[in-house]
Amino acid sequence: MPRLTKDLRSKSRIYTKLAATFLAVIITVGFSSTVYASSLDIDFIPGAEYVTTANLNLRTGPSTDHDRVTLIPSGGVVFVLNYVPDIDDEYTFSRVMFGEVTGYVATRYIEPRPFTPFSETAPVMPVATQTTGNATPSAPPTINGDIHKMSWWTMRDTGVIPIGTTIQIYDIRTGLTYYVRNFSNGNHADVETLTQHDTNVMRQTSGGVYSWDARPVLATFNGQTHAAAIHTMPHAGSTITDNGMNGHICLHFFESTPHNGNQSWRAEMQAAVMQSFNFR
Repeated sequence: MPRLTKDLRSKSRIYTKLAATFLAVIITVGFSSTVYASSLDIDFIPGAEYVTTANLNLRTGPSTDHDRVTLIPSGGVVFVLNYVPDIDDEYTFSRVMFGEVTGYVATRYIEPRPFTPFSETAPVMPVATQTTGNATPSAPPTINGDIHKMSWWTMRDTGVIPIGTTIQIYDIRTGLTYYVRNFSNGNHADVETLTQHDTNVMRQTSGGVYSWDARPVLATFNGQTHAAAIHTMPHAGSTITDNGMNGHICLHFFESTPHNGNQSWRAEMQAAVMQSFNFR
């Protein structure tokens, strides 16, 4: 009986150790899985457009030990290449593209770009009844023939809109006019307001603030008027330094696309282009 009791106690200790080991493995695996899951955002879409919520350093690597590449201003647009959300109170860094530059930023200071659905049926206010603040509504630009709805790719590739073109923007909803200049022709035209006055007028078209809302506009240059759409939110790079605006804005034409392939954003801009085309 004593020997049997001793054997049972020995086996009991062995089973206890095995159970403890097995439980430790489960806990370890479970904990690892939890950490792994928390480092992924299942709703995140690679290449999505985010904005910075503060002035933010773009660095060469995923920590503050790495060199600063540039400073991204608050509200600047970045395209996220690898999203790594914060774990508890620890800083994490996501890999992003700012303009043509790639680097890392603190994840807690970026958030999805605000998106406001565009309504094709939004009313166009008569110029005579609009409240415009500092600027005065102007008559639509002289239209030689029809408003053009030429494919952006044709415009870009055949030299219809060369780099450095000054473009008159007539905002259909407010009747206000301002001027921009394009410095890059990619998936659409990247443009900048020419002067501080143009920036002020542009802001007035969107209620005195910068906005991502797609606005139907008529873009006139080189003697032709084209259906177009624009937003008023400066972002990423720019070349004009004395226009009171840090960054550039996107001018879209028929069949143009956003840089990041966002189909909702493309649909919003194209709906505004069509509203411009059907103007008058």
